[in-house]
Amino acid sequence: MKKLIRITAIILLIAGVGFFAYPIALKVAFDIQANNAMNEFDRLKTDELQTDDAYSNENDIKYAELRRAMFDYNEKLYLSGQSGLIDQLSYEKPDFLLSDYGVDSDILGYITIPKIDVKLPIYNGASKENMAKGAAYLANTSLPVGGDNTNCVIAAHTRYKGIHMFKRITELKPGDEIHITNLWETLVYKVVETKVIDPKDSQHIYIKEGRALVTLSTCHPYPKNYQRYLVYAQLV
Repeated sequence: MKKLIRITAIILLIAGVGFFAYPIALKVAFDIQANNAMNEFDRLKTDELQTDDAYSNENDIKYAELRRAMFDYNEKLYLSGQSGLIDQLSYEKPDFLLSDYGVDSDILGYITIPKIDVKLPIYNGASKENMAKGAAYLANTSLPVGGDNTNCVIAAHTRYKGIHMFKRITELKPGDEIHITNLWETLVYKVVETKVIDPKDSQHIYIKEGRALVTLSTCHPYPKNYQRYLVYAQLV
């Protein structure tokens, strides 16, 4: 009888340790994967911070063709009124791929939010697979290179398998900074507004004429998730 009690106690102890250790293990694995992705992206991008003078001869810039194409894409997107933004699938399947320009990556950059200790890779397209790995660029919104008449929308889960991604963006206030690192530079945005919307209200993520925005999106309120919480930030 004592032996049975001892075995039962050991089993319960192991189960208890496993219960608490499992989410920690998931978080560690996620952090390793995300950091590896961002480190690999850093190896792709130029180390030298570009200046306005450097852009005077775009052919001298690393990935010059890609950079021009991204700005051209954003301009066409604005002029078309984002006509491709019609349903959920529009967010998931990007029609702009870095691989078409010789860059072997499905990451467009990474996002850093100092106030809430967030640093995540930005995957190209808001598919379920990409959303499980970090933040995701919503296809058919502006690519993350800045410029007038742009609104790059970046989504992430509030919390995924116990891992906080955008859970704390509700703490952001006007003036807080959001940094977007692409292949050439780190763009600094400052929060200007927050808003709660219905998931079907896509007009809230459209380009605003004359503005250079990044918009963060996550499910709200946690954990019911029947709305979306948006954070708008203006390029500094």
